[in-house]
Amino acid sequence: MTKIIHAPLTRFRNGQHLFLMTKLQFLIQQETAAKLGLEILDSEFNNAVAAETAAVAVEEGSIYTKKMDAKADERKDLLIGFEHLVENGLRHFDPAKRDASEHIERVMNVYGNINKKSKTEKTTAIRNLTRDLLAPENTPFLTLIEGTEWVTKLQAVNEEVDTIYLTRNDEEAERISGNVRAARAITDPIYTNIVDKINALAIVNGETNYVHFINQLNGIIEDLVTNLNAGKGGNDKPDAPDATTPPAS
Repeated sequence: MTKIIHAPLTRFRNGQHLFLMTKLQFLIQQETAAKLGLEILDSEFNNAVAAETAAVAVEEGSIYTKKMDAKADERKDLLIGFEHLVENGLRHFDPAKRDASEHIERVMNVYGNINKKSKTEKTTAIRNLTRDLLAPENTPFLTLIEGTEWVTKLQAVNEEVDTIYLTRNDEEAERISGNVRAARAITDPIYTNIVDKINALAIVNGETNYVHFINQLNGIIEDLVTNLNAGKGGNDKPDAPDATTPPAS
């Protein structure tokens, strides 16, 4: 008799656990809850998976945080590169370029060591610095040391950092705060009820309406267990396919 195999839910990492739940959710949608006899459990399970997804998102951090960090690193490199450009200009053999570099350095000194400022202060300081450097009274000096492109790029990236920062704050304000362990404690019993019900119905009604669903779910569980064992109890990240990828037919 075909039946859903045991899944060691408590041993799964958060990513593995949520992967299994979202795959089960997809399979139910694919087969339909009505065909599987899961109408009552389906809505409850969907709500539980949604809560777990939100809790995992809170724990792992916003995707916008990662984007902002990457963009902030790009901004830092641009600022350092421009500072090196000015430093090299101060030692240039051409007196005109040395004078221009000294002028630009005086403008920069107004804002101190920007890289030591807080994130918010840094964004404001770079915005004001780039505005001043691109002002009509300073552009001739900036052009002479070939720094206009550097400053224009720095200005653009700085605004991108600020935009991502504001978007991240909006996202975090709207996102449900939650604890993954508590969310999993809700999801697991519903998952177990679904498995028990499908196995029981397959015995009572025959396998015809359930065999494809059972085989698909068993394949997912087997892959997760294989990855779990390869990672010695789940200490390593699962080498599972993306959760949005439909199971193979």
